[in-house]
Amino acid sequence: MTDLYRLREHFLSAPEAAFYNVLSDVLRDQLVGELLIVCPKIALSDLVTVSRPNENIHQLNRLHRKTVDFLLVHRATLAPALAIELDYPKQTHHRTDTFLEDVFASAHLPFVRITVKETYDQNRIAVFIKNALASQNYAEKSRTEQDFSPVCPRCGITMVLRFQKMGNVVTQKYYGCLNFPECTETIPV
Repeated sequence: MTDLYRLREHFLSAPEAAFYNVLSDVLRDQLVGELLIVCPKIALSDLVTVSRPNENIHQLNRLHRKTVDFLLVHRATLAPALAIELDYPKQTHHRTDTFLEDVFASAHLPFVRITVKETYDQNRIAVFIKNALASQNYAEKSRTEQDFSPVCPRCGITMVLRFQKMGNVVTQKYYGCLNFPECTETIPV
């Protein structure tokens, strides 16, 4: 059997690895009280989901194709605290896609863009992170039936709103697993 998969030569690009080291130093030396951990290359679909995925399948598909360069999480709870995207200098002048900004604003998670440089001022990055964390409201948005879909207790993926079409109750609503028919978990609305 031929080897279909192989490891990439580098998990992080040179600029990503350099910024990772700077970010780790900043968290260790200057943001000790914050107790944050750096997670590189996080898939957006592992971090956020789409409200009513059966109605917003295009947006759900966009999540599956995107990553964020770094995610800072709280050490004690592993709850997301701040997302960081690195931009190359040419990107900052021609950026028209605001997808990441829109996603994180909607999810109420602080998000910052940092331009790749040869050297970084750790004090400036520390202040930048503190300001981003302080500027956001961490109160969790209340979840309502209109904008919340539960996660399947068996598969761990988002469930979709469905309507019962057979039996005595013709229009009863329930949440069903996206892995149906392999998974038949349901949750009543």
